Amino acid sequence: MNDLVRYRAMESLCRQAAVHHPLESWKMLAEAERWHHKALDEVASRHAECSQMSPAGVLARTESFSNARDRRRLPAG
Repeated sequence: MNDLVRYRAMESLCRQAAVHHPLESWKMLAEAERWHHKALDEVASRHAECSQMSPAGVLARTESFSNARDRRRLPAG
């Protein structure tokens, strides 16, 4: 999941840079498109991975993700 977030962030940064640097916008937009396709590939690979899992495996993976997210929200103490 971290890779997907990073790819989307890089795509966004490239698009923002294109707005602020018009002379290099073609290059930045091409870079943004590359990050966009990497994100799509990541989503497709996750989908394929989940499609190959048994329903119990998908549920376990979802629960572990949810538990990890909840642990990050709890105050340390």
